[in-house]
Amino acid sequence: MSASNRILIHFAENEIAPKGGPAGYLCNLKQGLQNNVINNIEFLPNVGVSYEQNSTLKKIIPSRIKDFRRLRNMLSLPDKNALPVVDYSNYDAIHFHSTEELYLYRRALDSYEGKVVLTSHSPCAYHKELIDRLNPIDSKRHSKALERLEIIDEYAFKRADYVIFPCEEAEEPYFHTWKQYQDVRDRGKLRYVPTGIAPAYALNSRRAIREQYGIPENAFVVCYAGRHNHIKGYDILESVADTLLNDENIWFLVAGREGPLYGLNHKRWIEAGWTDDPHSLIAASDAFILPNRETYFDLVMLEVLSLGKIVIASNTGGNSYFKQFNSPGILLYDDCAAIAEIVNQLIGMTHEERDSLGAMNQDIYRKEFTVDTFALRYQNVMKEICGVK
Repeated sequence: MSASNRILIHFAENEIAPKGGPAGYLCNLKQGLQNNVINNIEFLPNVGVSYEQNSTLKKIIPSRIKDFRRLRNMLSLPDKNALPVVDYSNYDAIHFHSTEELYLYRRALDSYEGKVVLTSHSPCAYHKELIDRLNPIDSKRHSKALERLEIIDEYAFKRADYVIFPCEEAEEPYFHTWKQYQDVRDRGKLRYVPTGIAPAYALNSRRAIREQYGIPENAFVVCYAGRHNHIKGYDILESVADTLLNDENIWFLVAGREGPLYGLNHKRWIEAGWTDDPHSLIAASDAFILPNRETYFDLVMLEVLSLGKIVIASNTGGNSYFKQFNSPGILLYDDCAAIAEIVNQLIGMTHEERDSLGAMNQDIYRKEFTVDTFALRYQNVMKEICGVK
């Protein structure tokens, strides 16, 4: 891609970080771009720390005040406009990473002649996710006013010249959670770029983690790392565990902050809480589970493959994309009742047999989901969008 074809990723460079959502997605993409010396793709200049990012303020401000602040911001969102911090005319394409961001800069885009690209990282229609963040009392009381938020998604999907998803299967939760998605979806605009990640590393050994949590060396450990909510299927995990824990050799090691759903009260159900080293927990387990009701394209799936571990996942959305690899270490289920059967089959294998399945998963990661592969796929799609041969 020539230097004259400049791409702006509409995301502040200092907000890129190795975590979930757009920040993590772009952290991996940036690394791949740097590795391949792709210099015509730029980010927004650094910005100051907002209230939402200030961990000290978030700790000291009472939760109900946070609720009111969040509600006020959402109710006013449809009327807001933002001024660009760079000259858009210098770029051949601008890639937005949320429908809200694209909507906020709609006036600045009125005179823009380049290509507008959208990737919505939300696991469902963004306005639905916004409402889910509210205190249930507030969302019920202001339900009529909050209906206006739908205009954000409607505008963004219609205004975008191109919409990038990681795969076609990742669209599934949009069809399921937003009736209007079929109307705003334009097949000709869609492009698919599977995500890639930097390799995941465990900072602590299997033995160290098991000793830390009092798990026997020969126990079969099922790991989960993520939000404790309905859409992630946390209650499904609990229901399955309630049965599996009858086997005294099975343990569950769970990472992520509790709430709105909370863990089982059982000595072999361990809530590790939030951790900056989830990879050590995953590596110390025998299988990882992704029980999502709706799935966009979870980076944790790629992390598990990178670590060479077996994954049990619901056959939903982005999870379904992995069928094509025919890996016996990626076990997709359609019925929750099948989870216990899958776990019991894995228990019946030797440690060496399970390691072999994990190694197959690691090979898939190395061939398909590195940051270099990700960056080159992204570059090729952006070349097409900008009309570069």
